[in-house]
Amino acid sequence: MVTLPDRQAGEIPELPPMPPHASAASVLVQALPSLSPATRMGVVDAAEANMKVNANGRWADFDRNTTPYMNEPSDMTNSRLYREVIFAGPARAGKTVMLLATVSHLIVCDPGICRIVHMTENSGEQWVDEELMPMIENSPELSRRQGRGRSDRNILSKKFIGGAKVLIGAPTKNFLSGNTTRVVLFTDIDRMALNIGKEGSPFAMGAKRTETLGSRGMTVAEASPGHVITDPGWRAKTPHEAPPCAGILDLYNGGTRGRWYWDCPECGEAFEPRFERLRYDKTLSPAEAGAAAYMLCPHHGCVIEHSQKIALNRAGYWLHETPEGGLARLDSGDVLKSDRVSYHLNGAAASFASWARLVSKYETALQSYKNGGDESPLQVTINTDQGMPYLPRAMSDEGALTVEGLRALCQPLAQKIAPEWARFLIASVDVQAHYFEVQITAFGLDGRRAIIDRYPIKDAPESAPGAAGRLLEPHTYIEDWDALLPILETVYPVQGQDYGLRVMALACDFHGKPGVSDRATAFWQKRRKLGEVSKWFFVRGHGGFKVEGRQWYRAPLRASDGKPARDIKLLNIATDKHKDTTFASLSRPDGGAGALILGQWMSDDQLKEFTAEMRSDKGWVRRPNMPRNESIDLSGYAQALAEHKGLLKLDPSNPRPWALGGLENTYAVAIADPSRGEAPQIATVARIDPVEQKRKSPRRIAYLD
Repeated sequence: MVTLPDRQAGEIPELPPMPPHASAASVLVQALPSLSPATRMGVVDAAEANMKVNANGRWADFDRNTTPYMNEPSDMTNSRLYREVIFAGPARAGKTVMLLATVSHLIVCDPGICRIVHMTENSGEQWVDEELMPMIENSPELSRRQGRGRSDRNILSKKFIGGAKVLIGAPTKNFLSGNTTRVVLFTDIDRMALNIGKEGSPFAMGAKRTETLGSRGMTVAEASPGHVITDPGWRAKTPHEAPPCAGILDLYNGGTRGRWYWDCPECGEAFEPRFERLRYDKTLSPAEAGAAAYMLCPHHGCVIEHSQKIALNRAGYWLHETPEGGLARLDSGDVLKSDRVSYHLNGAAASFASWARLVSKYETALQSYKNGGDESPLQVTINTDQGMPYLPRAMSDEGALTVEGLRALCQPLAQKIAPEWARFLIASVDVQAHYFEVQITAFGLDGRRAIIDRYPIKDAPESAPGAAGRLLEPHTYIEDWDALLPILETVYPVQGQDYGLRVMALACDFHGKPGVSDRATAFWQKRRKLGEVSKWFFVRGHGGFKVEGRQWYRAPLRASDGKPARDIKLLNIATDKHKDTTFASLSRPDGGAGALILGQWMSDDQLKEFTAEMRSDKGWVRRPNMPRNESIDLSGYAQALAEHKGLLKLDPSNPRPWALGGLENTYAVAIADPSRGEAPQIATVARIDPVEQKRKSPRRIAYLD
């Protein structure tokens, strides 16, 4: 801006000289690159010439030998023979560098419009800040081509000299509709919704944006598998067919189906390096087992050490399926006829994944699953470290529950007797229209548990209105909830001991017929006034495997203003995760740590309830013609409450007071009656008024005949 000097009226000022006219030459210099023909250079060659990569904090030239298995897929993103490129593989295998190399080639060699689709707009912004812009700014040729205008450098829109434009967004209807784009890149597509705005998959919508450009258009997707196998009985019909599951592997199966191969350094035979071909001593700790892991050639049993992986990868190659069921290299012209070239890399070949680390993480997750029944860590390491799809145990043929199989697992435990290893008891209650269904579960220090009692409560308490002539109605009468009070007063003998255990805490379903939640809230408020909230918990379930955490204790919130909706704190649980735990615990025939042990006293109907649901990709669903599933729900409630109390944090060498063995246990009660010469038997605390109960000793025992 030019500032004019002050002057008197009528005085002619001396004005500063006007700035020079813009040079047409400078404008032309910026415009001419857009008229240049495309440079005939492959994506990998262009990356080596123009692109820098972050190598452990140091910006270095792109090196095709770092992740050799990414060279062919990267070059195919600029192919005129294919219109789609699919790459499935483990995390940190170099998939992101393939996308960056594609962008680099588009900026320098063949300018056009590119859309990069991320899981969310926030993750897209983070990727721009941490991956895209640092790469551009540290690559001189790419940095020189950045547009200089303010609108050229928006966080989600980048323009470059020569006509290249890069747009970054989320998989939304608006971002994937209405615009012709030459290149669409999907990153981590398996973490996106399978259907966008009820108009189809994100990949299908993205591919539409390139359709009118013919062979000039390209749609690329990469991801680690994130969806479970949908058919447990599947058997591969072709050499490289992937199991049936949604997402990236479904896209892969629709292409040429390429896999990465090595030639054995001893026998020279070609084979695919896979995690299941690693050998190690499973009796060692995960870290020790991983450190000694090696691979066996499937042809002649040749031993291949991890130190040979770099050389084998540099000499490795992709083989794709042929129409006759054979395998061939892509440039042979014999591969499956398709507009889509597809690749699937096993984590054992990934450059940045050591076999020691792969084995250690897998064995650690497997041990966690066996002990606690949580499949999440196991699925994560198989998906992201091995690059493979996951088949939940509950969906496998050998893992399917049957009444006959459960009956065979039942142990000779007496009903109403806690095993000698039991340290505390949890009661769980399911609310039905006219009764409470009660289950008592005994827990040990190592997470094993046994169902020791199961019964319904159908009669209303004598003090409830009209109790003599009706069934229990927990949705109508607050007084009917007092029928639960004796549960915490019951003492269960411990096998072989002269003491029994009272129930430490109770978990009850918060939902049911209209009115149940209101009556449950009022009942809980009474317990709070008596200082008993540490024993009474009401459960709200949350379905799906994407729920964060396993259980959390808090008041319910209103969605509108965030204020408490009810004056009660609820034990919120991830129901599907706990159902995974229940299923896994039932699958331990040895009855060891983490097992759920069933007694022979249980009826077939109670066992059948464990088979009432099946696991799907989104959660557990009811099987047809299976009306009851109380055994699953009650076991899940018990496990969730035990974990909330601290089950998974117990130190066997220094247990909490409620997990001690013997009469020092907070909930232990001496039950032998030497004067009568009788063995220990079930006893109940004498019923007294709740107010009086706070003042009197809780150890008054009345024996049952």
